[in-house]
Amino acid sequence: MLASLIQLINYPLSLCAVLIAFISALFICLPAHEFAHAHAAVREGDITPKALKRYTLSPFAHIDPMGFVLLLFFGFGFAKPVPVNPANFKRGTFSKIRVSLAGVLTNLGIGIIACFIYALIQSFWPEFFVNYGFISEVYYYFFEFCITLNFWFAFFNILPIYPLDGFRLVESFSRTENGYIRFMKRFSFWILLLLLITDIVGLYLNFVAGGSINIILDLFSKFFMLFK
Repeated sequence: MLASLIQLINYPLSLCAVLIAFISALFICLPAHEFAHAHAAVREGDITPKALKRYTLSPFAHIDPMGFVLLLFFGFGFAKPVPVNPANFKRGTFSKIRVSLAGVLTNLGIGIIACFIYALIQSFWPEFFVNYGFISEVYYYFFEFCITLNFWFAFFNILPIYPLDGFRLVESFSRTENGYIRFMKRFSFWILLLLLITDIVGLYLNFVAGGSINIILDLFSKFFMLFK
């Protein structure tokens, strides 16, 4: 992300378009992810998110300033996790699974919807992304970021590393504080740091998330071709 911003430094309108599009997409992706956790927790009997005023789609309730800056400049960051109390869940393991998967499934859903709209426009009104100057740039980058960020958030968060959603999912099926849980809680920071420094996370996301995006866009494009 930082490299893209530097490349556009001599093109202020394009730089503004990228920033507006990125922030707009981020203000959809992150709050939707965290609200999904909050909503699932409340539906499963835990009012903690409501008590702490996290049961909202307002981005300012969920976005962490440091995490936002890291995302903006380095493409990796974080939101404020929604606090929940599993002791209040009314369906035990099922509730834990539902809450753990809520954010991931929400991001995938938004990403697929964004792919659908983008493919629809590209199929029937492609000049929308070209002929209207600054507005075209904003919308082109918005869909690009909205699709990419949602799929990246989903596939990154499903990794079974503390404190990601994938870890919470594994924890749902595990005995309390077993060896894996203790190991992850102790060393997860260093594991994540190693994965980022070696760009293993980037390779994984490009292959899995990027591949999924390409397949879904191709399927939607072929579907819309049937009506042309």
